[in-house]
Amino acid sequence: MSHEEHDKKTKEDIQQAIDKYGWFVALLEADTATPAFAYTIGLWKKYRQPEIICFGLSTSTMHELLNDAGEAIKKEGSIILDVDDLNYLDNYPVMFKTVETENIRDYLGYARWYYDYKDFPVIQLFWPDKQSIYPWQNGYSKAFEFSQPLLYQKLDFKFFEPRNVCTFTVKQIVNGEKPILYVVHDEDDGSWQFLTGDELSMDDSKVVALSQITQLDPSVNELFDMPTGQSATRKFIGDKWIRESTNE
Repeated sequence: MSHEEHDKKTKEDIQQAIDKYGWFVALLEADTATPAFAYTIGLWKKYRQPEIICFGLSTSTMHELLNDAGEAIKKEGSIILDVDDLNYLDNYPVMFKTVETENIRDYLGYARWYYDYKDFPVIQLFWPDKQSIYPWQNGYSKAFEFSQPLLYQKLDFKFFEPRNVCTFTVKQIVNGEKPILYVVHDEDDGSWQFLTGDELSMDDSKVVALSQITQLDPSVNELFDMPTGQSATRKFIGDKWIRESTNE
């Protein structure tokens, strides 16, 4: 099957689900860079209601939650935002918030493709910890710290890791003398390397926080979802990153 035939078949499968149920749910398993997440496709086209995205639970649970939300839209016409909603999880509320437009492209690739890359709204379904505390509230469980990105706000740091996690780089990058053109996410220990692409001298090596790297060059945020065992290269800042497996 050619690439064009595969795309046509995929779009037909999505459309058939939308015609039958009103929406399609895309399910993406967790990897070494991002938690599992799921989102709807078709609510905007069918009901003129925002698509919905959810993170950090099993794909089966998120599938059920998004289907329940779709049914609520079908019956009620819309979902109320920014309030506790007790209609989804046993004994726990959930809350829906509007996703910042610039965050949509990071996660809803199939939906953007389905809508021919035209704008559409999205809301995020948030679930609380066992104390009914949401991730933006004080006291939220550390166990779920990187389970749900706060897509209702603009993000200057997109990685699912602590801001102060150590990364390896060179002084020429830290001093602003050279750009980051080569990035490695190590398969063995999960560490990040942000390099110039030139031959590396150990005398030039530096260890800095990951947040310092994103401050020096915000465009490296584009690699937040690059799993371990991959590298990325580009020719200049603003160029498209080319990802490859480090095992090849």
